[in-house]
Amino acid sequence: MKKTSALWLSVVLAASLLFSSCAKQGGQTASPAETTGTAAETTAGTSAAETTAASGAAETAAASAAETNPGAGESGQVIEAPQIKAADFPVTDGSTATLPLAWMLYRLCTGEDQAAAEGAMSFTKTNNAYIRLMDREADLVIAYEPGPNAMEDPRYKDLELKPIGLDALVFLCNTANPVQSLTTAQLKDIYTGKIQNWKDLGGEDTEIIAFQREKNSGSQTLMEKLLMKETPMMDAPGELRPGEMGELVDSVARYSNTRNALGYSVYYYARNMYQRPNLRFMAADDVDPSPETIREGRYPYVNPFYAAVRKDEPENTKARQLFNWLAGEDGQSLVETMGYVSINKADKKLPEDLDGRVSLETGRLDGNTRRLAISGACFDGDAGVVILDENFQVAKRIEGITIRGDEDIAKIRGSVFPASPILFTGTAANKNEDQVESIGLYDADREAWAAEPTDDYCYTECTDGEHAVYYLGNWPEWYDENGTERYKAVVRVYADTGELLRTETLTTPEAYDELFSSTSRHIHVESTWNDEEDTATYDSGTGITLTLHYDDDPVKNTAVLKQNGKVVAESSSMTIRPFMVDESDEDFIPFRWLTVSMTNSFLDADGEPTYEDAGFLIADRDGRIVYREDKSSSYYPTLIDENFCVFYDWNSCKYIIRDYSGRELFSWIRPDQYEYW
Repeated sequence: MKKTSALWLSVVLAASLLFSSCAKQGGQTASPAETTGTAAETTAGTSAAETTAASGAAETAAASAAETNPGAGESGQVIEAPQIKAADFPVTDGSTATLPLAWMLYRLCTGEDQAAAEGAMSFTKTNNAYIRLMDREADLVIAYEPGPNAMEDPRYKDLELKPIGLDALVFLCNTANPVQSLTTAQLKDIYTGKIQNWKDLGGEDTEIIAFQREKNSGSQTLMEKLLMKETPMMDAPGELRPGEMGELVDSVARYSNTRNALGYSVYYYARNMYQRPNLRFMAADDVDPSPETIREGRYPYVNPFYAAVRKDEPENTKARQLFNWLAGEDGQSLVETMGYVSINKADKKLPEDLDGRVSLETGRLDGNTRRLAISGACFDGDAGVVILDENFQVAKRIEGITIRGDEDIAKIRGSVFPASPILFTGTAANKNEDQVESIGLYDADREAWAAEPTDDYCYTECTDGEHAVYYLGNWPEWYDENGTERYKAVVRVYADTGELLRTETLTTPEAYDELFSSTSRHIHVESTWNDEEDTATYDSGTGITLTLHYDDDPVKNTAVLKQNGKVVAESSSMTIRPFMVDESDEDFIPFRWLTVSMTNSFLDADGEPTYEDAGFLIADRDGRIVYREDKSSSYYPTLIDENFCVFYDWNSCKYIIRDYSGRELFSWIRPDQYEYW
């Protein structure tokens, strides 16, 4: 999925530290001053990374709590929760970072499994959650402190908030940095630009690379509230304060392994979701962040998170019952057990059958997709690329490269996949220079470039369902060194083994277009227009036809999809990928397969046309519908294979790999989406 669709890096060390991070959602450091992960696990890309991907954030939090809170559960008592039928569970919303807590609450109350909990919980993030509570679209909120948009709403006074946990603004640095603690005054001076060198703080004579978050992000708001207060922060270079989350991931990765960076995040995320072996917490005013120092108020930058209901919520409702329960001993035990810092220390434990795991079955990759390459930033927050083997297990991590362009997932055909080098690998000396992200072919077996990353593009042709051919080249030249008009394009063609098959030198635009027509993922369709009926009909040649009827009133537009002449779907409008969308440069979908997105339109309260998702379907090259979703959904396919599909759920920030029977084969939560704001 593309950066534009990605929402990004939230806490990631929030602006943070450069080193983007790691993953291992299950391990925890022995002390906050120590590294935030296990180097051997990160390097190998197995162990905790596998647990993270397969089990999700809920497992992470539960496992982390068991390791980091050995006192939890020492009483031998088990957490008891109100018993609620799934259908009666109150509509709950909140912050993304509180999802693991909400999932486990749902499981405790309903007896449902993790998959059901994730399906029932679709959090819309902090500010919107409170607005939905005021709009009576939600009954219970579990979230961090609301932002100005919510707090300034006149209805905010009608809400009742109860603190149920604590989080903290934490600062992160490289483990090699000799500076162990910074005072509040020193931190302010760093972020106002008064202190710019570590030697002024007792460290090495090197520039301080101080990462920031963009305005109005959750961690940035905490930074301004808890540390800076009324003191304005210095302007940071764009790459040190990216506007989008995904750009922040890239910026952080580019400074991987440098010793002079400083960043900030929130404790829960950095502790449970975003660990990395070469990062540690920087003490503040000689106090390390830990559950104890945060709960006792000794750590200086602490902020609560809340349960919230409307004040008029009746006492006998499930929402009010859970609101009160979360602040009690059992609720506080759940908060603590799930890896958060509770307001009141409590030590009851989860029932043994609730370990937070999602029940997953492994499946095998068949056909021409041997393995999957996943951007480390997408998978666990770290730099590099993670390789999933044919059983959807983490095989290894490859450092120093990323998926080409801004993609998150690539199919490994044979042994190679399109990749780019990670830029900005030194200090900040070149931080303002323009960077060009060249593309090459990387061999996952040899861990070496099969085609050096010197090209502008890489197109994939895979028409036989088995082998792929890659076309690499730079954009055509139209003039020679003397300014004389001369067209020239050099294209190198590689097999999926990385073998160079041939080199094409093209001297006309027509020859260039002809060569790449075969690489297009587009289905060649017959399209017709009927003036009398104002309809357009698209025939895929695989038995799938789409007829669109246009009306002066857009709400009256209609779309009919037929399979071998039989109506299989109707909605206000439909779009067929890839031939109605430009996907020619992506190996998004098997040759002659298609996916159809459906949309319904209606008039809103102001009489304006409004559109909503109405589901989607996937059809193979024989016109068979292999997967179908007939309702509005928060997820959509981001990569399609002949045997499985990768979906991204916008609400839970989760990637899910399913086969076409609907069986979940593998899943992981995108770590950079744990922005609690």
